[in-house]
Amino acid sequence: MSHIGQDVIVIGSTRIGQKYVFGAVVPLDNPGWKGPWDCAEFASWCAYQAYGLIFGAGGATLPAKAEPYSGYWQVDAKKFGHIVSWQEALHIPGAALIRAPGQGRTGHVAFAMGDGERTLEARGAAFGVNIFTGAASRSWTIGCLLPGVDYGTEQPASPGLGPQPKPSPLPDNFFWLKTPPIKGAVVVALQNALLGKGIDPGPIDGVFGPMTHAAVLSFQLLQEIEVDGVVGPVTARALGLPFPVKERAQDVQAFNKVAKPTGPNTIMLPPSPAEFDGIASITQSGKTFSATTASGERFIIGSVTTYTDDMTRTGLFQGNADIKDSLRFGVYRGHDFVPTFGQWAHFIEPTLLAEGDARFATLNTYDRAAFTFGAPQLAAHTPGRNFVVYFRQLLALSLADRHFPELSLRPNGAGETTIHLQTDTGYVDLEEAVEVTRPNGKKEKQLAKLMAYCNASSTAVDEAELTAAARLMNWLRLDPKAKELQIRVFIAQAKENLAQAKTKVAGFNGSDWEVALWIMDILHQGRGTYAEMSAALASVNPVEALQRIGLLQYRTRIKTVAKAVAGLKASGVLNGFAV
Repeated sequence: MSHIGQDVIVIGSTRIGQKYVFGAVVPLDNPGWKGPWDCAEFASWCAYQAYGLIFGAGGATLPAKAEPYSGYWQVDAKKFGHIVSWQEALHIPGAALIRAPGQGRTGHVAFAMGDGERTLEARGAAFGVNIFTGAASRSWTIGCLLPGVDYGTEQPASPGLGPQPKPSPLPDNFFWLKTPPIKGAVVVALQNALLGKGIDPGPIDGVFGPMTHAAVLSFQLLQEIEVDGVVGPVTARALGLPFPVKERAQDVQAFNKVAKPTGPNTIMLPPSPAEFDGIASITQSGKTFSATTASGERFIIGSVTTYTDDMTRTGLFQGNADIKDSLRFGVYRGHDFVPTFGQWAHFIEPTLLAEGDARFATLNTYDRAAFTFGAPQLAAHTPGRNFVVYFRQLLALSLADRHFPELSLRPNGAGETTIHLQTDTGYVDLEEAVEVTRPNGKKEKQLAKLMAYCNASSTAVDEAELTAAARLMNWLRLDPKAKELQIRVFIAQAKENLAQAKTKVAGFNGSDWEVALWIMDILHQGRGTYAEMSAALASVNPVEALQRIGLLQYRTRIKTVAKAVAGLKASGVLNGFAV
C-alpha cells in the first residue's frame, strides 16, 4: 500500500489536546508516545509513524536518538523533499509547512489540512497539539512534500522510488477523513453516537472533520478494535448504529439548522401567536446579527468572533456597539433588588459588575461552555448549576411556551423534572449529563444536548445560538421576572459555594462580608483553589492576599471588584452582614 499525505494527519490527530513543551525530546519509534511535544519533534514523530521516515533530524539514522529541529526540516526539505510554495502546501493534505529559524525568529513546522487555511501542529505551550485556523495569515518560509509520499499532485518522483499508485477509495457508505470532508445528516447521527459514548466529536455540525476523526480513533482505541479512523461495519456496530449508518429525522433537522447559511439572508422564525411579540426574523450586517420582533422592535444579538483556548471556536460576543444596544434590557443595580433579596442584593453586585458590567443580556457563545448568558454569566455546560437552573425556572413561567414552544418541563427517567425538547420521534431530555473528553484530554461532565440545542456548531455562528439568544433577550424585554430569576439563581449558587468554602477554607466562617465577597468571586470565576484561599486567610492582611490570587491573569477584573467593594464599604449598606 502506498503512503499518502493524509497519513500524517491521521496519525497526528490522535494526539490532539496533548501538551507542548519547548525543546521536548520525543522517541520517534515509540508509537504510544503521548507528549509532551515540541513542534519539530511532533512533525518528525508523525512522519516516522506514518512513513517510517526519519526527517528533519539532522541526518540521524536511529529514530530513538533523533533530535528534530525546524532548521533541520528546512535542510532535509531542500535535500530530500520536493519544495513547493507554502501557499501551495496549504492546499495539499499532509504537506509540511516550514518557518525557517533566523535572527529574531523561532522556527516552526506544521502539517497542512489541505483546505488552504488549517494546520495540524504542536503550536506552543498555550495551545498544545491541535488543529488551528488562520495559517494563511502566518509567517512561513517554504512548503515541502516528503519523499516517497503520494500527495495526489503532479510532483517529481523521489529517487529510486518510481511512481506510486493511488490508494483505492473506500466504499461510499464508509466514513473517513478526506478532502473535501464528508458532510450530511448521517454524520450528525455518527457524531451524536460518539457523544453518547462519552467521546467529544467536536461540533455537532454534520462534517466529518479532524475532531470527529480524532473522536473515532479514540473510540476505536477504547473498544480495542482496529484503529484506523474509518467508520465501517465494526465501528458502527460498536457505536450502536446500523450499517450503513442511517439518518433520523432529528439528524436531518439538526444538520439543516447548522448548514443553513447565516450570511446576509434573513432567518425567518415561525410566526408567534397574534397577541405575543415574539422573534420574527434574524438578519446579519457585516459581523453583527440583529433580531426583529413581530411588532417591529429591533435589537442587536451580538457579533462574530473567534477564540482559542483548548481549541479554536467561533461564536458570538458583544462589542462596543452591541454592549450599548444591550443596555435596553437593563443593568443590575443592587438597590433595585433589596426588597426581594435583602443585603445579598448589594453583596453580589461587585461580581456582576466584573462579569459583564452587570448587563442582564450579556452573551458569549464562543468558549467551551457553548452558551453563556445573563448578568452572572450563567454557563450552559455545567450539570445542575448555572444556566440550566435559570433556564428551567424560566420555562416554569406562564408564557414559556410562547418563547420556546419546542421546550417543556417533564419528568426524566429518575422522576426529576428536567428540560425536554420535542422532536418528530418524541421528547429528548436536554439535561442528561455526559462525560466527554475535551480537546486538551481532560474529562468532565457536560450537558452536551443542552449545549447543542443552544449552539449547534462551535466553528460557526449558527441558527440555533442566534435563535436561543434572541429569544432570551426578548424574554428580558417582555418580563421583569426573567431578570429576577438570574439574580435568584446566582444568589442561591453563591450561598452554596460559600457554605462549601466554610468546610474547606481554613479560618473562614463568613462573619467578615468583605472576605466572603472575595471568596465568592474567586469561586465563581474559578481563579483560585481552597488551599490558596486558606493561605490568604492565614496572612497578615487576608483581603489583600485574596486580591492577589490570580492577579497576573485577571488584573482588570480584580480592580473592578475592588473598586465596587470600596463603594460598598463607603456606603455602609453591608454593615452587619454575614454569610
